[in-house]
Amino acid sequence: MKTIHLLKKLERFTLFTENDVAKIVNKSPKYIRTLLSRLNKEKIIKRIEKGKYTLHDDVLIFASHIVTPSYISLWTALRYYNMTQQQPTSFFILSNVKRKNINSLNINFLSTKHMFGYKKERYSDFDIFMASPEKAIIDSLLFKLPIEDIKIALEKENIDFEKLSEYAKKTKNKSLMKRLGYLLEKKKKNSYDLKALDNNYILLNYLGEKKGKKDKKWKLIIND
Repeated sequence: MKTIHLLKKLERFTLFTENDVAKIVNKSPKYIRTLLSRLNKEKIIKRIEKGKYTLHDDVLIFASHIVTPSYISLWTALRYYNMTQQQPTSFFILSNVKRKNINSLNINFLSTKHMFGYKKERYSDFDIFMASPEKAIIDSLLFKLPIEDIKIALEKENIDFEKLSEYAKKTKNKSLMKRLGYLLEKKKKNSYDLKALDNNYILLNYLGEKKGKKDKKWKLIIND
């Protein structure tokens, strides 16, 4: 099979391996390894990590396929949904396993035990795995993105606030529920059944100064 025909077939893959190529061309493993090495050196294909290659330059196409299961979230998802004014240069991928970042592509992997609230999204004719708008906000609180940016995200019209509340409860993170409940009550005049589940006071803004007025209902120190 001519290389051009092989590349046409490989274009359909987000990522491909030697085994994928072996299913297309009837050649020895040594031949395939040599071929992939040559194509990579010629910059016709891109080596993502050991044994994984792509023909695509857009990181969103393949980022959530490097580790299974995984999904795109945090700044990357917020930007995807136009829920932030930030222009992130890195790509944030959440998974239930720990692994090294791919610094050459600005791909950051973060481990989480909260593997829910993401979906298959059609993007550039490929299926990618993306946090829902609601889960992107929950993840942003879990990984402590700036409170001001979370406030901006909560203003968007595409948010299902009932689902957002359900996701918050599902984390069983009492601090998260306090902060989100307070923000929703201020922004939407509705806490969506969230409440403070203990009497321990915490900072509303985890990145701010450790002083401010106390909110007795939410057990928060309002320091934003």
